[in-house]
Amino acid sequence: MRARPRISRVLPGKLAPTETGGALNLAELDPPVWHIMSQTRAHGPFTLGQLQSFADAGKIGPLTRISSGDGEPFLPALDHAPLRARIEAALVNRSVRCAEASNFVIVSGPGSGVGTIRRHALAAALNTLGRFAEPIPGTFLLRSDRPLTDVRRTLASAAPDGTQLLIFKSRDAEMGWTGLPSQDAEAVRAVWDAPINPSAD
Repeated sequence: MRARPRISRVLPGKLAPTETGGALNLAELDPPVWHIMSQTRAHGPFTLGQLQSFADAGKIGPLTRISSGDGEPFLPALDHAPLRARIEAALVNRSVRCAEASNFVIVSGPGSGVGTIRRHALAAALNTLGRFAEPIPGTFLLRSDRPLTDVRRTLASAAPDGTQLLIFKSRDAEMGWTGLPSQDAEAVRAVWDAPINPSAD
């Protein structure tokens, strides 16, 4: 008669006592060491999770310069493996959305009120881009399937010299402009899509 194989029974040992005050420190898992270069200024530090959220929202482009830590060089976002797939997915989603109609808000600068040549020139150009309305003098709403660059180019070429325009594409939260002095254009760039990080200064 064959002997039964011996089964070793493993009893659970005592659990190690938890340290008091040993709360999980998320900063150690995802430290805020990443920086984004916007124009000539670095913003940050951010966690990788924050950057991935920016990428998912389309706020980081493939050529956005990003540093992965102190002393690390600023490289195009696509060169950072943890961001690459998310940026590529956002680009695909954006191309699909670009084929659909979007809402635009166009605000014309001073001197473009009711009855001016500028207002009529803008209205004629908007008519070629899609459906539009002017609920407030000098402020137009446009429904168009054209990208922001086309809308801006069409309006800039149709309006008289010196026309100042701010063009907002609501679906993608994109901003374009034409006719702004360089200091005003820099002011827009410094605010629009700038990361909010009060401790960065």
